[in-house]
Amino acid sequence: MSITITSLNSAVERLLAVEANRPGSVHRLTRSETLAGGKGVNVARVLAQLAAGGHGTSTPVPAPRLVGFSGGPTGRLFEDLLGAEGLDSVLVPTAGGTRVCEVLVDLSDPAGATVYNASGPQVTEPELDSLESTFGHVLENSDALVCTGSIPPGVPSDQYARWITQARDRGVLSVLDAHGGVLARGAAALPDVVKVNREELLSLGPGDPEARALEWLDSGIRCVIVTDGGRPARAYTAGVAYEVRAPEVPVRSAVGSGDAFCAGLVRSLLGAPKAGWAAHLRLAAACGASNAAGVTAGLTETHSPAALLSRVTVSESALRPARRSGTRTDGTRG
Repeated sequence: MSITITSLNSAVERLLAVEANRPGSVHRLTRSETLAGGKGVNVARVLAQLAAGGHGTSTPVPAPRLVGFSGGPTGRLFEDLLGAEGLDSVLVPTAGGTRVCEVLVDLSDPAGATVYNASGPQVTEPELDSLESTFGHVLENSDALVCTGSIPPGVPSDQYARWITQARDRGVLSVLDAHGGVLARGAAALPDVVKVNREELLSLGPGDPEARALEWLDSGIRCVIVTDGGRPARAYTAGVAYEVRAPEVPVRSAVGSGDAFCAGLVRSLLGAPKAGWAAHLRLAAACGASNAAGVTAGLTETHSPAALLSRVTVSESALRPARRSGTRTDGTRG
């Protein structure tokens, strides 16, 4: 079995670090690395690190498996980089090349990293058909599905929604972390968990973000989590709202912290399903903070989730229950 994670818009990521970013000036890099990138890869990396370190749960958790696209010379590099990290993947080849993205970390202002994301290659109908077939086989052996990250041109905006529906029909735990129309359509398919940042939630249109989260909860989603950078995250479940305060760490780059949060959440949901939402959120926040303490996306040894776990504060307050019309009856875990 495995944890299926989407990597539809795979990326080769170039990390550049400078002491201080001065536009229009020549800089000497203090650090440069080339990594496999994209939100799905970040989630898979942290899940693999958690498994290797034995963090947070007593029950073994399936290994992550990325499913998506890879194309051209940059695609071959992307696959080599995944292999170097020991990350498993099932990737459909595309005629267009895998995108290259840049992350510029200003060490004088590490919380304000600059990210340059390319749009990705145009996907053709035959390539999309091949992806659908591949996904069907991968889902058969999955304990969980994480739909995260952007989609490249040519992929329909309801792609994640249809996959979430397939996962629900099979009783597979599903988590959605997306933006824009992909987020809206994916949430309408009723995943078990929606993890979204406040900016993404506000981008869906005017209105109170909490009200939108509660609407999703009433529709049948089991937990809606709204992260907000360095501010406390909010999580909403049937009857209970949670405020999650991550421990303070020396921030070196916040890029990937939301993905680390997602990985920690999935790890806890699968490894300790009866622990309760407070415990799930505590491990998620510890992973997000650990990621922020490093320059590259992933957990840091100096601020490991195990060391940070006891410093996460989770408070609870009563929340009106979801309406009976939105209650899930399919028995999906989460």
